Amino acid sequence: MEFVIPDMTCGGCAKAVANALGRVDPAARIDIDVPVKIARIASALPEERLIEALEAAGFHPSRAS
Repeated sequence: MEFVIPDMTCGGCAKAVANALGRVDPAARIDIDVPVKIARIASALPEERLIEALEAAGFHPSRAS
């Protein structure tokens, strides 16, 4: 899955995103590209659960096209 996270602006934000996702799926593979504000996640969880985790952490993700 690939999400655009417009309010992810720095390394601290990237760490918060990774932590939020890691809490709901410790086995997830997460690749974050801060300059383009993209998070790529390989997870067995449904997309909705990952979005909920990101929103709970204060981010506003949308599915990348």
